[in-house]
Amino acid sequence: PQVSGVLLIGINKACKLLRFLARSKKKYVGVLKIRNPPKDISEVQKEMDKFIGKFSQIPPKHSAVAKRKRRRRVFSFKALEMQGRKVLFESEVEAGTYIRNLCVGVGEHFGGGYMAELRRVRVADFSENDCVRLPDLVDAVANSSPKLLTSLIKPCEHTITLPALRIRQAAIDAVCRGTALAVSGVASAEAEFARGEYVSMLDGKGRLFAVGIASLSSSEMRKSKGDVIAANPKIVLVEVGVKSKK
Repeated sequence: PQVSGVLLIGINKACKLLRFLARSKKKYVGVLKIRNPPKDISEVQKEMDKFIGKFSQIPPKHSAVAKRKRRRRVFSFKALEMQGRKVLFESEVEAGTYIRNLCVGVGEHFGGGYMAELRRVRVADFSENDCVRLPDLVDAVANSSPKLLTSLIKPCEHTITLPALRIRQAAIDAVCRGTALAVSGVASAEAEFARGEYVSMLDGKGRLFAVGIASLSSSEMRKSKGDVIAANPKIVLVEVGVKSKK
């Protein structure tokens, strides 16, 4: 079955930010159909509990990724209701986990089973309540309504949760040209991070204009001065000479 529910879509240069969201936890609600259902749903839950934690799985044959073992974590796997052969379940998993494989694994204890339905109800901090219907976007474009479009499309800085650096205005153009960011161009570090971590680069109004890799940890950055390199830009979202905007 096709998966319905939450799907995050990037527009223009913001597509480059989707890699950070792709690593986030995902939450699903689905229907498992089993061949020989038990008398009590607790028996199904007992089998589901065996998959909690880290385990290895091989992607299904029809998937577009390499068919090799990968370790993924299942944070929760709950049987909510059972009606006949159908079990309504909820699961929160690490990105890249195949719910179909979990259903097959549980079904093996009951003579066979498979995923009959699946709906993605959360990705990272985005739930179904945050979603926008595509027809609403089409209408906003057709009616040339910038105000409506702004209310429907989330700014980049509201989508990713990387540690943030607040950048001085004088350093923004240089960063947008790909120049390494010096400590003197950092107004503040708004979270703790280590060397080599990705960091968001925000302007004075808190708008995201680039993502870079930290050359210093947050504690080292606070102790350093002048032209010491703080971070190297990797993803630039605005054009040189154009003020960062949503």
